[in-house]
Amino acid sequence: MTEDETVDPERAVAVGLRARLAVVERTAWFGFMHAMRERPEETQAFIEAERVRCREGFGSGAWAKDLTAAERALLGEEVDAGLAQLVEDARAELGDGTDGT
Repeated sequence: MTEDETVDPERAVAVGLRARLAVVERTAWFGFMHAMRERPEETQAFIEAERVRCREGFGSGAWAKDLTAAERALLGEEVDAGLAQLVEDARAELGDGTDGT
């Protein structure tokens, strides 16, 4: 970066947080892939149970009470879609979704 290329301090905070999120995401992905290789059925059952738990938590208003009902519904939909995509992505990376072949 040259001297005249600077990052606004507020943007620097956002970029730093984004980097931290990426690190956490990649670390979680590594752990998830390990679980999918070692115990795919149990891992997928756990994720499905978490999807149900999240639907109930966000749907009932028991979680994220600071959000409006519409915001909570959106958050719940995003979490559910993200968990479903996680399993789909892992299956694709592993080939047949179980043993990496």
